[in-house]
Amino acid sequence: MEEDFVNLIDTEKKDSTSLRRLIVVRHGESVANKQGIYQGQTFDTDLSELGIKQARALAKRLKSSDIIKIITSPLKRTFQTAQTVANEVGCEIEVNEMIIETNHGKWEGKHKDWIKKNFLPIYELWHSKPSEVIFPEGEAFIDTVKRTLNFLENTNFESNSLIVTHDNIIRAMISLISNLDIDKMWEIPLETASVNFIEVNMINRKNLFRVLKLNDLDHLVGLRNNIKFHAL
Repeated sequence: MEEDFVNLIDTEKKDSTSLRRLIVVRHGESVANKQGIYQGQTFDTDLSELGIKQARALAKRLKSSDIIKIITSPLKRTFQTAQTVANEVGCEIEVNEMIIETNHGKWEGKHKDWIKKNFLPIYELWHSKPSEVIFPEGEAFIDTVKRTLNFLENTNFESNSLIVTHDNIIRAMISLISNLDIDKMWEIPLETASVNFIEVNMINRKNLFRVLKLNDLDHLVGLRNNIKFHAL
């Protein structure tokens, strides 16, 4: 698996004419986040009151970033975050199914405490070796990683593109770019409405990436939430 991912890392000499900056954002807090409920793809909730404030703060933060295009997951929590930014910066939104959240199957719509009680072995595996997890009646997490890789390799990114997506997708993305073992993805700091800056360089028709900054929260003064209550 690692051999497939290593080409994503930008170790070659840069061509300044092909350098682009990506801004990757996790959606604002959703109602289900606040309630500690797994959402996945089917338990699709709106942004919470705090999440709306986070999205507005994010939009103000990015107003001067010269964003050309926003690429978003189709789910409510991501699209509402993307729409809030688009209204502020005045750019188009492109919906991309490849960056939709992992399908958590039977976990979706259930509180994390219920999951711990009824699916403890898989729950523990999910937080120790996510690469081995197949969610009951849902998606194998390694398939989430593969479609994230497909997105990174095959998307024609414009300079200053904003990507609005989900916790699992961003963790997979950062792991792939950094050549980090996917089973260590929980070590990556990532909060709702956080900003992650990534540089992409096109060399020999390949997208090569470099992480510039992770989990930037400067715009969320007084608006951060305690993610330990979220179902992750």
